[in-house]
Amino acid sequence: MRRFGLIGGLVVTFGVLGGCQTPSTNTLGIYGDQALNAGNYDEAVTYYEQYVDRRPLDAEGRYKLAIAYLGADRVSMAREQFILGLELKDDGRFVDGVADTLVDMGQQDELYKLLRQRAESTRSVEDYTRLGRFAAQVGDADGAEEALLLAAKLDGGQSIGPQLELAELYGRFHDDANRLKRLRMALFIDPENKEVAEQIREMGEIPGPSFALVPAERG
Repeated sequence: MRRFGLIGGLVVTFGVLGGCQTPSTNTLGIYGDQALNAGNYDEAVTYYEQYVDRRPLDAEGRYKLAIAYLGADRVSMAREQFILGLELKDDGRFVDGVADTLVDMGQQDELYKLLRQRAESTRSVEDYTRLGRFAAQVGDADGAEEALLLAAKLDGGQSIGPQLELAELYGRFHDDANRLKRLRMALFIDPENKEVAEQIREMGEIPGPSFALVPAERG
């Protein structure tokens, strides 16, 4: 689940709290970042809760609070912050966050409701890919294939991403024939891609120009 990429980089402290001085909102955010970077999730929660209380419309603050809640194993509270953040900012990180927490909580029906409604609304490659990826994560091979094939169709066989997603799906469910076919299509799109070439070699084939295959979605 922890695939969000915790906030990295050095954080500079602008001041030291002294006596009974009330920390500024920015200082709370800085201290929250420091605690999160150090893996001190409960401490990070304390700072970010105060930060968000002062800046309830700050989507990034809510995202960081959600990540801190996840680290502290407070999944339902993380889900709430991801939902609130998504209401403030249409950002795929919040969608992924809500979906991840729903998987953790075993709420598969809610997971599909969220991701299907979004995919059907946007009709985007990104959202159908997300639906397929999470369907695969919960073991729904047919649902995952349907969503990822639609993502590839919407893409028109122009981008390597949907082909690699399909290859990964077929690999997950031990369908080597379809995995290799999608890798060949990915090779056609990006002949210099080292990841694709390595996967093809691992399957005992040679990733030369003649091995590439025109993506099925190009018609």
